[in-house]
Amino acid sequence: MEKYNFGADVSYLLNHNKLGIQTMEQLERAEAYAFMIRALEIENGLYKVSHFTKRSFMDLHRYLFQDIYTFAGQFRRVQLSKGTTRFCQFQYIDQMADEIFKTIQAEEDWQDIEMAAKRLAYFKTELNMLHPFREGNGRATRIFIHAYARTKGYEWDYASLEKDEYMQAMIESVVDTTLLEHIFYKTLSI
Repeated sequence: MEKYNFGADVSYLLNHNKLGIQTMEQLERAEAYAFMIRALEIENGLYKVSHFTKRSFMDLHRYLFQDIYTFAGQFRRVQLSKGTTRFCQFQYIDQMADEIFKTIQAEEDWQDIEMAAKRLAYFKTELNMLHPFREGNGRATRIFIHAYARTKGYEWDYASLEKDEYMQAMIESVVDTTLLEHIFYKTLSI
């Protein structure tokens, strides 16, 4: 897991894991295992994202990371950046989340796969820049966007993503969503 440019991030994660793990290597392994189990439960229908609200996004994060972190499902109270990207300042997360989820809920049906790719890239970027949690933002957002695409009649095959291309698209999406739109277009089906 690539760490944020926040000096106390590693110690915060170690101090707030529920298992008393003392090293990042062990925490990364435990987190990956716990996440895999919860993600499989979602795939098997044991947990469903059926509403696309701020609360349901927070609940999804709590579900995915409840076994590992005491802060699962809670918005962060610190500034975060990764590389040269600064995410939403923590004091504006609630307000910005309200705006994003209001737009998600008001979204009309998409006319075609091109429009679906464009809108999913937009929402994926907005949620990524919000980055409301201390850890697990990308994974929670990916599962949320996958469920949202299904409500619009599209299946997003994120398992087929090429990791390096996808990461580059997410970095570029801060200023240009073209590559991310292209990736959605390639991995969406009706």
